[in-house]
Amino acid sequence: MKCILFSLATIFLVACGGNSGGGASGGATTNLDGYTTDNAGGGVTVAFKKDADGNFTERGYLSGGQKSGVWMTYHTGKDAGRVKSIASYTNGILNGPYYELNNRGQIESETNYKNNKYDGQVVTYKFGRALSVKNYKDNVLNGLSTDYYTDGVVQKEINFKNGKQHGSMKWYNEEGEMTMEYEYKNGEKVSGGIVKGG
Repeated sequence: MKCILFSLATIFLVACGGNSGGGASGGATTNLDGYTTDNAGGGVTVAFKKDADGNFTERGYLSGGQKSGVWMTYHTGKDAGRVKSIASYTNGILNGPYYELNNRGQIESETNYKNNKYDGQVVTYKFGRALSVKNYKDNVLNGLSTDYYTDGVVQKEINFKNGKQHGSMKWYNEEGEMTMEYEYKNGEKVSGGIVKGG
């Protein structure tokens, strides 16, 4: 698991490129009340919070007073020290993948951001298996959205275009057999029904 977290952090650092890119206006200056800061050089500051026992609860980087690069939060109590979330910022704005992890180190969700908006896949997991995979563009559903049974078999597939159902919607039973299929156009159902033998 440590290797996985290290790999994720490395991906973030490479993907973020420090404080380059991002929205033109940038985000708000980070409120540093309760944080401890250290100068990391090159105009970069490390900011962190610790609990009463000295365990990290949050840690990340600042550039120009704004969150830049990787930010992590940590579980507390008996799970102290274990990563709870990993986020990527550019000029104070969420950019890139954001992960939430449970206290066993398993990823529970992955959300991809571009300028603080959903952009790309949003995935929820249970015990390492995807439960749903949704595709977004500029904060609205766009493309295929898939739900799964807990054993990984596809349960439902819906196509979206600009936030509206557009294209096929299919339902499957736990044996993977299609049971219903509908066709949508700009959010309106135009055909379909129960599939024979499903």
